Amino acid sequence: MKVQRAAVIGAGAMGSGIAQVLSQSGIQVILKDVKQEFVDRGLANIKRMYDSRVKKQTLTQEEADELFRLIKGSTDYEGFNNVDIVIEAALETIELKLAIFKEIDEICPSRAILASNTSALSISEIASATRRPDKVVGMHFFNPAQFMKLVEVIPGVKTSHDTVKSAIELCRDMGKVPVEVKECPGFLVNRLLFPYMNEALWALTEGAGTPQEIDDAVEAFGLPMGPFTLFDMTGIDICEHVNQFLYKEYGPRFSPSPLLKHMINAGFLGQKSGAGFFIHEKGAIPKKGEPKKINPELSKLIEAAKKDAKTDAKASKKFEAYRVLLPMFNEAVYALQEDVIEPSDVDVAMEFGCGLTRGLLTIAEEKGLDWTLNELDGYHKDLGERFRASWLLRKLVRAGIHNFSKLEKQPVAAR
Repeated sequence: MKVQRAAVIGAGAMGSGIAQVLSQSGIQVILKDVKQEFVDRGLANIKRMYDSRVKKQTLTQEEADELFRLIKGSTDYEGFNNVDIVIEAALETIELKLAIFKEIDEICPSRAILASNTSALSISEIASATRRPDKVVGMHFFNPAQFMKLVEVIPGVKTSHDTVKSAIELCRDMGKVPVEVKECPGFLVNRLLFPYMNEALWALTEGAGTPQEIDDAVEAFGLPMGPFTLFDMTGIDICEHVNQFLYKEYGPRFSPSPLLKHMINAGFLGQKSGAGFFIHEKGAIPKKGEPKKINPELSKLIEAAKKDAKTDAKASKKFEAYRVLLPMFNEAVYALQEDVIEPSDVDVAMEFGCGLTRGLLTIAEEKGLDWTLNELDGYHKDLGERFRASWLLRKLVRAGIHNFSKLEKQPVAAR
């Protein structure tokens, strides 16, 4: 199905970004929110995006005006009876999403695909609120949606092949890079990213390095920013919520550091509060390579986190990037073990979703899977369940397999 008319529910930063990308592809868009002021703010955000493209001379003023006219703001469901797809980008609460999907199922034409931009909630549960679970799919865009290329396309248990195919085709029409991900908590990118970020907290608590030293080591390895810069940019409260959710779903290998809770209680939420792991002075933008100011209260919070964790553990060696990359790699192998993703898509997702310049699976192949397993086993002995190696990794090492491409599914006729 070729999408010609779409609707986006939620006119915040993500929803307005998605609406802009749809309109830039020549698709008519209804941008809906519950209040006119929210709709107006979303439309103003889109107008700024187009103005920026005119300023950069990637669009003429006439072209930008024509594309902007494709978007109509609304506080009701008028026009939803003639759309090909709805993309919901409302607040991340299951109760709200269930209510929205029940409503749009009754209003939208039977042909329409109903998609959710949720970053973690169950697509299958969301689909259960409708009479068309075969046409409900996850389309997880990354922020900012107008720039980030990756879209995780997540089928629920009843999503049809045609729905997934249409969602993937729409992503490509918008110039995005779609990756199909089997439904699981955190999907793929967040599931892999948070063991890495959580381990950075544990390393910091043990005194393996300062936030600046850990960030520098990871950036030198090939990530666009270190974990503590990412914590501050994303919001420490948001990260703590996701951390707790994944721990509840996956258990001990996601065991969260208590440090984030202490930071939240102290009011240190990152950039939005003026301080997190680093100090963020209003209007001051650190130059690339310039050391950031570490929060002077951080040492006290680390001591409090140590008491909560009931540990006096001290780092046995100076921080190295593999300390935080190995849990991320190991979780990728768990995802392969569970058939969540194809091996070739792991590195694509991490490149376009996180900016990882060196492929995650390629890193292990460079070092050798036997080396990777040996390192994980060593950390597991010293630090516990966060480093328990996937049985698939152990099986591959025993089989002498070091190339993940050998795990790609082959068509039946090719076997």
